[in-house]
Amino acid sequence: MQKLLGAWGKLVSGNAANGLLQLAIFAIAAQALELAALGVIILIQAYVRVVDGLLNFQSVNVLTNFMADAQEKAGPDRLRGLFKAGLFVDFGTAVFATLVALLCLPLADQLFGFGEDWLWFAAAYCLVILTRTFGAIEAGLRCFDRFGAISLRPVTASSTILFASLIVWVTSGTAQTLLIVWLCAEALANIAFLIWSMLTLRREGLAQLKGANANEAIQGSRNFWQMMWQTNFTYGLRIFSQEGDVLVVGALLGEAAAALLKAAKNLAALIGQFGAPLHRASSVPIARFVAVGETGRAFGFALKSSLGVAALGLIGTATMLVLTPFVLTTAFGPEFEPAYWIVIGLMLAKVLYLAGAALPPMMLALDIAKQFTTMILLGNIAFFGVLFALISPLGLVATVFAHLAFEAVWAIYGWSVTAGKARKAATLP
Repeated sequence: MQKLLGAWGKLVSGNAANGLLQLAIFAIAAQALELAALGVIILIQAYVRVVDGLLNFQSVNVLTNFMADAQEKAGPDRLRGLFKAGLFVDFGTAVFATLVALLCLPLADQLFGFGEDWLWFAAAYCLVILTRTFGAIEAGLRCFDRFGAISLRPVTASSTILFASLIVWVTSGTAQTLLIVWLCAEALANIAFLIWSMLTLRREGLAQLKGANANEAIQGSRNFWQMMWQTNFTYGLRIFSQEGDVLVVGALLGEAAAALLKAAKNLAALIGQFGAPLHRASSVPIARFVAVGETGRAFGFALKSSLGVAALGLIGTATMLVLTPFVLTTAFGPEFEPAYWIVIGLMLAKVLYLAGAALPPMMLALDIAKQFTTMILLGNIAFFGVLFALISPLGLVATVFAHLAFEAVWAIYGWSVTAGKARKAATLP
């Protein structure tokens, strides 16, 4: 547990810094642009994230599980083979996702109304997907306990984007200019991180990949492709609900409403920063516990750590009750004041998410990826069912109930099936 807290602390510090940087970036954009123009940028980014999440199959979660198992039971040859296989998945699906995003852009314009003036800029922004290829890289860094290195990527990217945004704001650049600057800044930061991480992993022993046997490593990893498809499909569905509300709000309520929702989600994301680090830091110890037959210990480890970060999330939400009005009106602008209760509601939804933050690595380690997919699918059904049922009478408030519905399904269903599987595995001889 002490090792987990150390890794979690490194990741939280990086995520917290990144969350604050993201708020600063949004504040600059809100000050520099009209609400409607900012809304168009938000819609383009949401469209790219949805396509990226659905089709860019990053291998991090599956690969972390198998690489941790290889460290315990196999040797460096299998480790290198798995890493090489992950790189092929990461870069191959990134290219595919980019092509789909470009081809479907005219349809997206009809649905969300970017406008002809934005199409070429939106097409250029789709290219950022090509640099979002961190799956195998992050899995390797996790297995060698390089969590500080993992936390550097979002902070570096956000710092670069913040600096570029300041230049656009000071020079009174257009909204289109801001979007292209964000593209270039993120792409350069991502590429720099990929190069630096590869050099780091080479020093840890993940070298001579050209001679590594990826096929042999995959064959020695039970249900590799099944878990890869199911896990990435599941995370694609998760991204669909995380970003889909912005697209729905933009299409039905307009670009300005999409900007208000994004402001609320950016603030609520500060609470969620506790979750992703736990997910990452707990994946290796959970996989190792299960690999040596200590399933009950793995379950207790996952449950206690999730409830701990959920408690921190409640404390953070109580604090933000006081700070949110200042941030909305002073940092973003007075037109964002109506988003106050949306922020608080979304923060409470994040607390529910934190209560299941260690579920993904736990379910993956127990080889119940199908149930994980079912959990996310049920959550999406609840999410979009509530959203479409309430958006007409309640407007933006409907998004709060939609997120609460998703996270309630996530926590209740996820822990019930995981407890049953862990109990059954613990009774086996």
